Amino acid sequence: MVLIYGNSAQVMLLLAASLYERGGYLTCRFSPRIDCSESVVRTMLTGQPQVILPCYGDRTVGGTEDHEMAFSFPWSIAEEIARGLAGLHRGGVRYPIPSNLRGEPRFPPKYVELDEKLQRMPPPSD
Repeated sequence: MVLIYGNSAQVMLLLAASLYERGGYLTCRFSPRIDCSESVVRTMLTGQPQVILPCYGDRTVGGTEDHEMAFSFPWSIAEEIARGLAGLHRGGVRYPIPSNLRGEPRFPPKYVELDEKLQRMPPPSD
């Protein structure tokens, strides 16, 4: 089992990488207590990755900082996650997440294409 602490963008990329080949969603449970042990136990019992919001124990005993989250996954899917990270990188999804502080924000080409298609559709009739 692997447990990684990072900021929300890093955890988001790990989540995206874990779903890259299989698709779908990841269902997680959150509680303000025992997440430190639950993250390990739940991952081992289900064989599924988990997104973890660190609990009081993580913060007071483990030293987890306010900006950190965690992501756990079974070692058996480590190669799948590595392939997912590589696929995301090829597709332009990277860390750090790029920001457009100097330029005018633009939608991705697929969003623009979808908007153009929607603009050509006739309005719904009542």
